[in-house]
Amino acid sequence: MSNVIVFGANGRTGHLVVREALRQGHDVTAAVRDPARWQPPSPEESPGTGTSNVVRADVRDAADVRAAVEGHDIVVSAIGPPGRHAHGLYSDAARALVSAMEGAGVPRLIAVTSGGVHDRDPNFPWWYRNLVAPLARELYDDMRLMETIVRGSTIDWTFVRPARLQDEPPTGNYRVVDASNPKGGRKVTRTDLARFIARELDEHHWSHAAPTLAE
Repeated sequence: MSNVIVFGANGRTGHLVVREALRQGHDVTAAVRDPARWQPPSPEESPGTGTSNVVRADVRDAADVRAAVEGHDIVVSAIGPPGRHAHGLYSDAARALVSAMEGAGVPRLIAVTSGGVHDRDPNFPWWYRNLVAPLARELYDDMRLMETIVRGSTIDWTFVRPARLQDEPPTGNYRVVDASNPKGGRKVTRTDLARFIARELDEHHWSHAAPTLAE
């Protein structure tokens, strides 16, 4: 099992990633800006053998990130802004993560971006390409920049690109395509996304790929 650190662990997706990684038996560090807000998954939620702890880190700060990632095997980025605008969050985080991970010798990054990164994907419904994607252009542009920065590094990366995330029970009924939305796919649950990431921690199937998830 691996020693995993999850950035954005206080978010809805990040907290689920911590929970599912613990269920798989990994040791997990939650990297958050405010540790006082951190509520670890209960033993009932994560009955695996993994252990958890929390560290304070600003994902935009390379020194913070370097101190946090030291000694870990895999970094998971589940960061996200509170609204529709990134304000440079993804690209700033990418620069800090690359610098810190290369400096600390941490080899692997799994980062959540979005299926919308490929906003002209013909497999998206027409209304998404023409109505939704333009409204989130700044967000997707920053995610694309994050991916570009990481691709230019020595890190072993995986970009997990979900469709529209749903706060609903997991279905297990979703499709995965590399770098393209599953045809007509519109949504995926956060727990299905988190379970996919937790499996990838072990399977290492999607190295240097962009698995795109949608029902």
